[in-house]
Amino acid sequence: MLASRNVRAAAGPRVAAAPGQRVILSARAGRRALTAAKAQKKEIMMWEALREAIDEEMERDPTVCVMGEDVGHYGGSYKCTYGLYKKYGDMRVLDTPICENGFMGMGVGGAMTWLRPIVEGMNMGFLLLAFNQISNNCGMLHYTSGGQFKVPMVIRGPGGVGRQLGAEHSQRLESYFQSIPGVQLVACSTVRNSKALLKAVSGYVNNLTGR
Repeated sequence: MLASRNVRAAAGPRVAAAPGQRVILSARAGRRALTAAKAQKKEIMMWEALREAIDEEMERDPTVCVMGEDVGHYGGSYKCTYGLYKKYGDMRVLDTPICENGFMGMGVGGAMTWLRPIVEGMNMGFLLLAFNQISNNCGMLHYTSGGQFKVPMVIRGPGGVGRQLGAEHSQRLESYFQSIPGVQLVACSTVRNSKALLKAVSGYVNNLTGR
């Protein structure tokens, strides 16, 4: 999502032409105005905002790690972890097998032992394969252990219809997950709040662990 409207508004003053008068703006002046507008208003896509949030949290806290399918070498199916493998290594940006229930359980175990995993579900529909881990372990272990364990983890991923996505990739299952006790659900809608919400969730997880 590009902030193209803001760029046009900042591209320069509107020139009023008299009737019949042609106003010609040089290409060089137009490029200078556009460059100045971009310098004032940074344009980023939503995946870049999410990547910035993950990068900033990983840089701030060495216990933050990312795991999921294609998050490492490939850089994420939607580029949200692009380049982080080279920056932080394969112990903190971990490519997993196609086994959602398995790596979700690994994330739960890591969170119980003082890590702060960000587990990526490639698509929301695939998280159905990890529903037992999300519900009975991630959501309930703090309660069922009598408060002995906390599970400070973030599970993120896209949902809904997209280009070239089939039926199994296009589901919106928020109503499934919001009914799980112990799980907090947030949904972003803009570039700005996507980064802010991911960092806010990470801060909430920090409060759980006292870090």
